[in-house]
Amino acid sequence: MSSSKSLAGIVIPLVTPFDNEGSLAPELVNSLIEFHLDVGVHGFYVGGSTGEGFLQSIAERCEYLQHVSDVCRQRTTLVAQVGALSSRDAWTLAEHAAQCGYDIVSSTPPFYFTYTERELVAYYQELAERSPLPVLLYNTPASTGCSLSVDAQIEMLKLPNVIGSKHTDKDYFAAERLIRSVPDTQIVNGPDEMLTAGLAMGMVGGIGSTYNLMPHRYLEIFSLVASGELEKAREIQSSVNDVIDELLHISPGVVPGIKYGLKFLGYDVGRARKPFQPIEADTSRFQQLLSEHGFQ
Repeated sequence: MSSSKSLAGIVIPLVTPFDNEGSLAPELVNSLIEFHLDVGVHGFYVGGSTGEGFLQSIAERCEYLQHVSDVCRQRTTLVAQVGALSSRDAWTLAEHAAQCGYDIVSSTPPFYFTYTERELVAYYQELAERSPLPVLLYNTPASTGCSLSVDAQIEMLKLPNVIGSKHTDKDYFAAERLIRSVPDTQIVNGPDEMLTAGLAMGMVGGIGSTYNLMPHRYLEIFSLVASGELEKAREIQSSVNDVIDELLHISPGVVPGIKYGLKFLGYDVGRARKPFQPIEADTSRFQQLLSEHGFQ
């Protein structure tokens, strides 16, 4: 890993703020970044699913990468999600992330079209060759519709300049095979509701949407698992899972619910970008749980 920053720990997949017209409003995230830094999170993951990266133009994504870097001022690890439908756009974003001072780039596999695993391995090989920064794979089959075999993932993880994978997949058998087959790789837990399990089996940290709402809870889980206090970690995991369960009831798309929750907790970063719609469900139970477990 050529970056001096560690990938291990609790990394916030940062939301992207928009104004009432749906235009990028980066300054609205400043106080939220400062809050998370004060709490002690280990880094930010910018431009991913929670950050609505695929609902933005390349120019907007570049602008926001720069803004977050300017606010953070090298105080934490920064990961730029550069995945795009076009390899050329991913290369552009990776180069820009390096110029902005990021530590790592991450990428979903290209989606929409059906690609062979040979083509996907080639995608990551070329990205890793062209990127000035280390590359973190982003395996999220539920979102991309791309289910990678364990063998293909192992081949990708062994590519020069690839340091690990964000495993947003509930196939933990596959995750164990990756950790065993490539022991020097860094597998990062994706499913928020399974962080304790992922850490217990050897993942180095986690990146999850609801970390935005409950960073202190996830930091506690990370610390408890590291010290072998699994029973306490499971108790906290159960409490955050109550919040996740309710979030999925009010907001199946998750992102509108995350932004709703942040506003309730005092950080208004605007609504999710269209075609997402405002929350219309009864949020009283969600608010109650956030009052108990969120950072209000």
